[in-house]
Amino acid sequence: MQGLKKLLSHHQLTRFVIANPEHAPYGERAQEVLTHLGLWHSIQPHLVFGENVSQAAQFTLSGSTQGGIIALSLASSERFRRRANYVVIPQSLYTPLKQRMVLTLKAGPTAEHFYRYIQTAPAQQIFAKYGFGRAEHSTL
Repeated sequence: MQGLKKLLSHHQLTRFVIANPEHAPYGERAQEVLTHLGLWHSIQPHLVFGENVSQAAQFTLSGSTQGGIIALSLASSERFRRRANYVVIPQSLYTPLKQRMVLTLKAGPTAEHFYRYIQTAPAQQIFAKYGFGRAEHSTL
């Protein structure tokens, strides 16, 4: 994030993308990071908003922005690694996004098998490889 601070302080930043914080969870977290770093007000004139994190990622790859904050799972993909560099933002700078999977009472055997598989060690390794945290089992 030092590079972003440097670009801003030297008036060299023209366009930086995040998902729209008005309705995109990743955009909310990007705003949270930028606020935590004291950059939110100074970066606002340079912000481009994607409708969602996928569109924000497309803007970074297209070259229409100098950078952005996107999901680690997208930034660490092969497609991105070939064309861009990324840094992992410390989780201490934002509230984690909690995603859920629900198995309904009408779920068939395939869905039940997948639900169980998601909680296994091999599945957890796949999640970690693509930038996701550990899936935890919980019931209400």
